[in-house]
Amino acid sequence: MTDTDSSNIRKKTALLRLLTAFKRRLNEQINLCQSIVFEYGTVDAIMDNDFSQEYVVHDYVFYCFTKACKSLIAVSILLENKLPEDAMSLLRSVYENYLHIIYVIQNPENIDDFVHKKIGLYTGRLQHPVSQKGRKLSNQVIDSETGKTLPYGVGISTLVSQSKYKYDQAVHRIMFPFLSEHTHPNMVASGNYREDDDIHYSYWQASNTLQAEFFGLYISTLILSESLTFEALVEVKEIKYECRQSMKLCKRFLTLMEFPNQFDSLPNDIQNRLTELADHLSRRERCYLKPYT
Repeated sequence: MTDTDSSNIRKKTALLRLLTAFKRRLNEQINLCQSIVFEYGTVDAIMDNDFSQEYVVHDYVFYCFTKACKSLIAVSILLENKLPEDAMSLLRSVYENYLHIIYVIQNPENIDDFVHKKIGLYTGRLQHPVSQKGRKLSNQVIDSETGKTLPYGVGISTLVSQSKYKYDQAVHRIMFPFLSEHTHPNMVASGNYREDDDIHYSYWQASNTLQAEFFGLYISTLILSESLTFEALVEVKEIKYECRQSMKLCKRFLTLMEFPNQFDSLPNDIQNRLTELADHLSRRERCYLKPYT
């Protein structure tokens, strides 16, 4: 056996161990997210009949957190059944929940874009205006009670551009299109559905399992760390421990994997984002969404 063969075997063994560690850590994070939802996930605006900005922001952020938690449960099930492509489709949704959380935390004054205006369209109080040519203007709404025309819709690019973390934008530039390739029919991702001979399609190939586990743990860690700003959680030490252990695994993955050219600067960008995350975890004083009892 050559030195190259021995090196390849050691690397393969290390990746298999990493895969096992990813699965265990992701499930532990999911369990912790479930506990947070169970203990603190009250819909305060409805419970207290108070629809002030402070209450609605808190409830919307917890809605996004709960939605992400439930989708992560589904991701874990899909990965256990060797369906990584479908897991990455769901991970795009989980990631969008993360973007909504950090945007609303940074821009609480814009909460109406996600709550009032969405509900208003559903109930009919708000309607999209129509241009002179009969085209619906989807970026505007008219309030039927006041007659005012309001801007409508916050795009993904706006959400990520408002992140307080500098390297969210750098990671987004590569990670979001990659996850989107698995969400929509995209021939670029067709290789994931072909056998090794490249002439037969297959529904059981699972070549992207490790990548899906990595992105699942990475995104889950970002969301879990943000829960520290929701309110004064009892589980602070446990949250920080889980996040730091996950960060170690993510860094280990980045050093072991060889990334294709289209991933460009993604490994370095994620490393830098993890450094930002470490700073976030080390803070002792926080401004909570829910300072009241």
